[in-house]
Amino acid sequence: MIHTVTVNPALDLTYRVPALKFDDKIRASHVYRAAGGNGVNASRVAARLSHPTVAMGLVGGRTGEDLVELLEAEHVQTWFTHTRAPTRINAIIQDEDNRQVRVSSPGSEVQPDEIDELEHALFDLREPDFLVIAGALHEGMRDDFYLRLIREAARQEIKVVADVDRELRDVVEAGVYLIKPNQYELERLTGKRVETYEDALSASCSVLDSAPGVEVVVCSLGPLGAVLVTAEEAWKAVPPDVASDSTVGAGDSLLAGTLVAAAEGQSSEQMLRLGVACGTATTMTPGTELCRKDAIDAILPQVQLEQMR
Repeated sequence: MIHTVTVNPALDLTYRVPALKFDDKIRASHVYRAAGGNGVNASRVAARLSHPTVAMGLVGGRTGEDLVELLEAEHVQTWFTHTRAPTRINAIIQDEDNRQVRVSSPGSEVQPDEIDELEHALFDLREPDFLVIAGALHEGMRDDFYLRLIREAARQEIKVVADVDRELRDVVEAGVYLIKPNQYELERLTGKRVETYEDALSASCSVLDSAPGVEVVVCSLGPLGAVLVTAEEAWKAVPPDVASDSTVGAGDSLLAGTLVAAAEGQSSEQMLRLGVACGTATTMTPGTELCRKDAIDAILPQVQLEQMR
C-alpha cells in the first residue's frame, strides 16, 4: 500500500494549440483535464500498475470535487480533507512542436483547523508500506508541517518518501527513507554539479554520508534516465529513445514505479527499471495523461541497466 500526501493539488487543464501566439485568440484543438500534483500523479500511476494506493491531502470547492471524481474514475482511492477555499487550477498550453507554457496557480490560503484535521486524518488508515510527501506546502501552512508528519510516521514505523524541492534539506535532515530529487534539486541540496550519471552518483553518496536516516536516493536525469543509490549499491538506468509528447508527470511516474516495485519486494535494479519505464511511458502521452500499462510493459525490457558500484 502506498499513501501519497499532496497538500496543494490542482485541477490540470492542458490546451493543445496549433502554435503559440501572443495578443491574438488561439483556438485549442483539444483540452485535457486531469487531477494534478506530485503525490496525486504518483497515486494515479500506482493504480495503473494495479497496486493499492490512497491519495490524501487538501481539496475544496467545485474544482476539488472535480479532482476527486477524476481520481475515482481512475480507480484511485481518496482520503482528502476538505477546505473552505477552492482547489487551484493549473494551465498548460502546448503547441504542435511540443513547446509548452505552464502556468501554476499559488492556491488559496488554508485555515489552521483544516491543517490540524488533515494532520490527524493522514494516520487514520491502515499503515502503508510508504507514505509519500510530495510538492510544496500550501499557503498558510507552518514550515514544520512535513517535519511533524515525519516524526509521527517514525513513531509508527512507517517509511517516508520525499519528493519536494524547497523543503528538501529539512526533510533530509529529519531522516526520510527515500528522496527523489531531479538533477537540479540534487545540485541545490549538495552544492555539487549534476550533469552526468557519475555526477549524480557522487552527489547522492554525499547525501547518504551526511544524512544517516536516508537509505535510498533516486535522482532523475531527464532523457538520460535515472540513478538509484544506496549505501551498498548504485545503478543507472538508460531509457530507450521514444517519441516524446509531454514531460509533465514523468518524475512522479518514475517515483511511483520505483515504490510499487519496492513495496512488492523487488530488488534495487528492478525498482529502477520499473520507475524509468513508467517515466519514459509518461513522456509519450499528451498533456497530463500519464503512462499507460501497455506502454510500460513494452518499454520495460528496453531499459538498459548498469551497476555503478
